[in-house]
Parts: sequence; structure tokens; C-alpha cells
Amino acid sequence: MITAPEVLETVRLTLRRPVLSDAEAISEYATDPEVTRYLSWHTHRSAGEARALLERCLKSWSSGEDFCWGITIKPTDRVVGTIDCRVEPPVATVGYVLARPFWNRGYMTEAVRAVLAWASQLPGVYTVGAFCDIENVASTRVLEKAGMSREGFRRRYAVHPNISLEPRDCYGYAKVRGT
Repeated sequence: MITAPEVLETVRLTLRRPVLSDAEAISEYATDPEVTRYLSWHTHRSAGEARALLERCLKSWSSGEDFCWGITIKPTDRVVGTIDCRVEPPVATVGYVLARPFWNRGYMTEAVRAVLAWASQLPGVYTVGAFCDIENVASTRVLEKAGMSREGFRRRYAVHPNISLEPRDCYGYAKVRGT
């Protein structure tokens, strides 16, 4: 079974395993329709939904199937976003969300780089990938600045329920070991 570090440190961020008491902070951005626009889950309506999400994250962490870190900006410990990594060798897949007041400051690029560095070293993992809706220009910039390459166009690849219940076109990104 794959295990993950409970904390990943960068120059400006601490990525840490979330705790249930983070639900209120997560609820602040998970209820923002602009933040959740391109996510695979519906915009939350309450802190209870954030708590349920955290419970699923913690269960997935314990099973070793998916690792989610809360993103905090040093020196605070308040979660302003999350980043997760699903490990299914030979591939690991990254996804993320960040509260709107923290956009355009390089925080998500920094977080993605940290998770890429960790996942790229896992035994049996040769590709770390991500996908994003073709209209999500900010996310394409994050992935490219983090060192991932656009590998293709995936037609009707993912449902983003806050836009449409129909699968939407996405770009696939990857960082391949040794490149």
C-alpha cells in the first residue's frame, strides 16, 4: 500500500493532511460558485457538505487510494484550498481547488510542484497527470508553470456539474518520469 507524508512544505506553503475542524474554512470557498465552477463536485450549500467531503478524504487517505492535503499559507494554519493525488500505478492524478482571494499569487503552482515532486518518486509511478476543462485558462497556466505538458484534447471527458451535467471537453496534462 502507498503511504503519503502528512505534511509537504514549500517556501510559502504547508500542505497538510486535513482534519474535520477544517470544514468551516473549506466551506468558505466550496460555497463560492466561481471557485467551484470547474470542479467535479457541486458547489456546497453548507459547512455540513464540507465536513462530508473531508470525511471521504480522510477515509480515502486511510485506504491509500487518494491523498488530500489542505493548503495553508505560512505561518497560518487556516486551509485556503486543497490538493489531492490519486495513485494508481503507473499513473498518479492531481486535482486542486483554491479560495478566490488567493488566486494569481502562484500558490497553486507551488502546491502542484510539491505534489508532483512527491508523486514522481513513488515506486511504479511513471506519469503524474491532470486534466482541466478547456475553458479553464487559469488551470492550464498552473499546470504548465508547474512543469506539466499538454498531452492532448479529451473529448467529452469529464462532468463539471456546476456548468453542465453533460461531459465536457478537457485538456490532458502530464509530467513523465525522466523528462
